[in-house]
Amino acid sequence: MTSQISPVLMSFSCFLLLSGCLSPLALERAVMQYDEKIHRVEANMLLLNIARASQNIPIHFTTVPNIAATFDFRSTAGFGAQLFADPTEGDQANFYNLNLAASVAESPTIFITPVQGEEFTKRLLTPMDESKFEFLVHQGVGPAVVLRMMARPIVIENSDKRIWLPNSPHHIESYKEFRRRILHLAALYEMGILDVGYLDFEEPWPMPTNERISPKEISVAFESGYQWANTKQPQKALLRKKVLGRLLIANYNPAELSNDERLALNRRAQEFPRDFILVDIRPDSPGGDYSLQGWIKLRSFKAVLEFLGRGISKEPEFDVTKDSRTGKVLRNPAKTLEIVESPHQPDTAAFTVEFNNQVFSIGSESQWNLEAFEVLSQLFQMTVTDVAKVPRPSITIAK
Repeated sequence: MTSQISPVLMSFSCFLLLSGCLSPLALERAVMQYDEKIHRVEANMLLLNIARASQNIPIHFTTVPNIAATFDFRSTAGFGAQLFADPTEGDQANFYNLNLAASVAESPTIFITPVQGEEFTKRLLTPMDESKFEFLVHQGVGPAVVLRMMARPIVIENSDKRIWLPNSPHHIESYKEFRRRILHLAALYEMGILDVGYLDFEEPWPMPTNERISPKEISVAFESGYQWANTKQPQKALLRKKVLGRLLIANYNPAELSNDERLALNRRAQEFPRDFILVDIRPDSPGGDYSLQGWIKLRSFKAVLEFLGRGISKEPEFDVTKDSRTGKVLRNPAKTLEIVESPHQPDTAAFTVEFNNQVFSIGSESQWNLEAFEVLSQLFQMTVTDVAKVPRPSITIAK
């Protein structure tokens, strides 16, 4: 009898092990599915707000800051048997019955938070600063994608006047020149010539120092990070402090310049606030036959959405060929982000959203398109997401 019951006991043991494995398997599946859904919701929310901006309707964001899911794991087992003293006699035979069952019940609670308020509005309307551009470029995103999305105009300083080249197809000739300048920067970047980084220099102590410098002066200077500078003229003691200044886009290595030259460049960059990036493409450096001295002004995140929304139909971007002085350009699509508006659902699309009886979609065929939408998502994360973490009333949905 023992040998006949053993397989049943083995099956029962395997069932107990299987029911114990259901918990982590169900948890892993739920986490992956929730992550995919939240990612999809955020992407569609961006696309929805571009659609709103295209029709001059106020934008609005809602986030899912938290999901609480309860899992109920249940398992049942039953075992029955009919045993005879001598099952070999007649038609009698031992009979075993094993019933096994396992179930998982999921009960999620979803928290939905409207993103609004003064802090959110300020972040939405304030022009993005140079640090966001620098971060994206140093993560490997090409400046062509970033600047076509983030830049409002290029300001060229020419002799005693400044020329503004708006990033707007409405101004046809100025827009063409804007695109050609961006293509030139992109070509220099692809050739490894373009330098994007913060100016590093030593700043002198703002007050004159000599042999009569007071101990109080020295104490204040040292507390501010200044140190004695090496000088061959002891009678003219100098205090200097290492400073990481403003961002510079150049066709040379700023570290090869003198400290005074880097300090002068930083002062020039400070003529505008941090939503302006100083550009110095010099004639005597590679790519300098199409030189540029000026600034690139960055948009606010709201302005980016409006630019992309107008580009759907009201102010569509168009093809612009590179300047003859510009080297090889790998990619130069007509639109920064191509969004299709149609009354029907497209056959293939990476993202779609319905708004006012129209379907807005982003195709999955163009790698540029997907990269541009990813850059937009990253700008959203850097600009808006922190505001969503501020405690505020949420909408709770229990399913």
